[in-house]
Amino acid sequence: MSERIWPVSARPRSQRTHQAVLDATNDLLREAGFAGVTIERLAARSGVSTATIYKHWPSKNAIVAEAFGRTATEALKIPGGGDPLEDLVDFAVASLTFHSIESGRVFFQLLAACSMESSGARYFQEYYLGPRRETMLPLFTRAIDAGEIKADVEINVAIDVIFGAAIFRLMRDATASDESTIRKTIELSVSGLLTNT
Repeated sequence: MSERIWPVSARPRSQRTHQAVLDATNDLLREAGFAGVTIERLAARSGVSTATIYKHWPSKNAIVAEAFGRTATEALKIPGGGDPLEDLVDFAVASLTFHSIESGRVFFQLLAACSMESSGARYFQEYYLGPRRETMLPLFTRAIDAGEIKADVEINVAIDVIFGAAIFRLMRDATASDESTIRKTIELSVSGLLTNT
């Protein structure tokens, strides 16, 4: 399988078909969770044939990654105007709370599935990981410019540390998926980046 994102035709009918499958995917994720999404159920729900679905995506994991990633990007508001460090922490907390609590841990099932499939992993990177990183970069820059985070911090590594630690904690302990635990984990990860430590 190719690891590139499959292009969608600019034709309105193709665009509508693509969106119908994404909408059906999100509906099924809410109703039945990750395991409840199958190509056959997506076809029945969306009215799009399985053959056409496979013309748009290489796998179920790719479809779920795109649908879930787009939903997260639309749902999560980028904070701004407040304290730069608080905005950064608040966004990380909101992102992980959305995925661990509000979405019934679909994120973790998707992460595990995509780690085993290169085509799904590419869509996961494009539609979930990439947008989160793009949002975090200016938040980090603001905190560095305000003198709250060390100027020599490698931002991409810091993002991995912050999200990685919280995700590992949540995967290790299913009972830790409350907002206060997520916030404590993220604040502990961020503490090593601060200028006053």
